[in-house]
Amino acid sequence: MNHPMRDLSLRACSLAAAALLAACGDSGKNDTEASSGASTGGSGSATEPGPTTTDPATTDPATTDTPTSNGPTSGPTSDPTTDATTVDPTATTTDPTTDTTTGAPVCPYTPVDGMPSIALELIANGFDRPVLTLPHPKQPDRLFIVEQGGHIKILEPGETTAPPDADDFLYVKVKGENNTDIGSEQGLLGFAFHPDFPDDPRVYINYQSQPGDGRTLVDEYKLDANNPDKVDPNSRRLVYSVGQPAGNHNGGMILFDSTGMLMIGMGDGGGSNGQFGTSRDPKSPLAKILRIDVEPDGKADSNTACGSCPMVDGFDFTVPPDNPHVGDNAYAPEVWASGVRNPWRFSIDPATDTMYIADVGQGTYEEVSIGKAGADFGWNIMEGNNCFKGAPCDTSAPVNGVNKDGMTAPITEYSHNDNGRCSITGAFVYHSCEVPAWDGVYFYSDYCSAEVFALKWDGNAVAEMGVVVDTGGEPIIGSGYTGYGDVIINTVVVDGMNTLQDGKIYRVVPGA
Repeated sequence: MNHPMRDLSLRACSLAAAALLAACGDSGKNDTEASSGASTGGSGSATEPGPTTTDPATTDPATTDTPTSNGPTSGPTSDPTTDATTVDPTATTTDPTTDTTTGAPVCPYTPVDGMPSIALELIANGFDRPVLTLPHPKQPDRLFIVEQGGHIKILEPGETTAPPDADDFLYVKVKGENNTDIGSEQGLLGFAFHPDFPDDPRVYINYQSQPGDGRTLVDEYKLDANNPDKVDPNSRRLVYSVGQPAGNHNGGMILFDSTGMLMIGMGDGGGSNGQFGTSRDPKSPLAKILRIDVEPDGKADSNTACGSCPMVDGFDFTVPPDNPHVGDNAYAPEVWASGVRNPWRFSIDPATDTMYIADVGQGTYEEVSIGKAGADFGWNIMEGNNCFKGAPCDTSAPVNGVNKDGMTAPITEYSHNDNGRCSITGAFVYHSCEVPAWDGVYFYSDYCSAEVFALKWDGNAVAEMGVVVDTGGEPIIGSGYTGYGDVIINTVVVDGMNTLQDGKIYRVVPGA
């Protein structure tokens, strides 16, 4: 990703799991990352499947199945079939989990008072590198699990294991499909429902195709007219595409903002030290947060991200007229924010419209920044709020402030020197009715250390909660949320052959 897929570094993460997924930074986010090869991480070093920075050959594969909480430990994992009201997945008119007056999901939990300790409850396992978990927009008990290997599966109420591939909601052939290819940062990385789904039956994915040249594609699909639990594979339309100079730092997160525009997270194209120059190039869509209208404007678009990238053409979208650089010929008009290295997972708080961008660093710092139109987050001059490799820069900006060079500081950062941390995996803001005191708390994690952190941002200051729970050594590859506002943490298990397997889905819950 380099983390998410970050460049797998030649240095190993302290936790076994870490090495696996690419959660670590480049060559520890070192400078050994490849400089060429669109379909691979480049020559000489592996890249992580999710975030990256570790040498899989040097990590200890031992992991545990039961996460631990910071503070009192949680009791036995509860039966996921008792956590929510079962719904008929074929129902299209009424949903017993939804309040008929407000339209909001009915609370399925007994609220817990105060600030309890935080634990993780296993919902389901058996997935292939689950990078994202989302609820059906109208049926909160149904979860859509995005697997990096190219599958999207529906976890129905009461199910506790991954459904078979034959029941896929969507499948696309991707690079990095092979589960033993732990160096891959490519694959199916993002998924989003149209804002009016299912009335507007369109969905969107972000992936690197196979066969192909490793470029990033954003596709649109429509539901099968005869089966609302599957997409029609013949309905594919290419919405956006970007050439990639290497196989890592692909970003991959997509989501719709409150205005109905699609936000796309693009990494810097791979390699180390921002070697392809995309982060400082305003015309390149790489190393950016992009914002587009998915409706076609009828023009055939084309772009190339850098001199060594393949030309991409034939896609069709519309530039939102309120994007910050519209009319400025120095910028690609779809650029909304710049200076990110690998925004593996970002999210928008529906209550405040605040965007949290968890950006994977290279060798030293991981960061969380607040998304703002026109912002420059500093890469590759800055890593977090620190000068990168001695580059001259201004580090005096306060939290979320803008320095004299026009670069925006993160709201929090952490070092790789602490507990073997190496690659950040962002999550979401908590809005579940189960623990009212956690409302508005943002969760994030580290791939290598398997720790989950939390903080609360009020728009001016950040209240750090630190490490609130860990997964017992399982690398954290992804995240998500439920229809009830619960935060989801996705992990993988690493076997003795450094193969990523048994992807697990956990819910953030109060501890015992």
